[in-house]
Amino acid sequence: MKQWQAAVFPLFLTSLMYAGSMVLKSLLLLNSWTTDMNNSGGLSLGCIKIVLWSLRAQMFAVASNILAWRNFVVAPLTEELVFRACMIPLLLCGGFKINTIIFLCPVFFSLAHLNHLMEIYSAQNFSLLKASMIVGLQLGYTVVFGWYASFLFIRTGHLAAPLIAHIFCNYMGLPVVFARNRGLVSVAFVAGMVAFLWLLFPITRPDLYNDRTNNCRCLHGYCSWN
Repeated sequence: MKQWQAAVFPLFLTSLMYAGSMVLKSLLLLNSWTTDMNNSGGLSLGCIKIVLWSLRAQMFAVASNILAWRNFVVAPLTEELVFRACMIPLLLCGGFKINTIIFLCPVFFSLAHLNHLMEIYSAQNFSLLKASMIVGLQLGYTVVFGWYASFLFIRTGHLAAPLIAHIFCNYMGLPVVFARNRGLVSVAFVAGMVAFLWLLFPITRPDLYNDRTNNCRCLHGYCSWN
């Protein structure tokens, strides 16, 4: 088994979907640094210290936030263990076809997030219709991610692949498609999606992650994608 590939390759593949988001974050960060340098009279040791101190404060705030641990560690780990590591092998052993499993598992994964409906409705004092629309968008997003995570697990045979992708997606949120007065963001998003679709199968080839695949395109001999 090849462990580092299961973390690095899926992370790179997933990041392509967020090319627009990362370009936007980079532009905002660059603008912030430019403003700080202008206010401090140019690039100086003091300016560098301020930037480093700000990054350190942000990292400490995330590390000490209980919700951050839930969203970026506990939730991805438990959900991937249940909906990928446990459920997919059971469905494979039950004779379900791979395409069916990839599209079926995310339905259960999405339904597990219905608890957010009451949370949004009661805690944020939204109307039932507005809360339903928000949760509906979330459920749709989780279904799409669930398809991708199931695909990663079946193709690579590693839990690390969907787990790393899950943590990254939770951190990034919904991909940014466009930003006002920043056409580069949309160009980056389109280019990233084209690269993602182009590399989806080549970069998830089972032989990249496992020493023994018996010339099979899929994990554990489940070669039929029909």
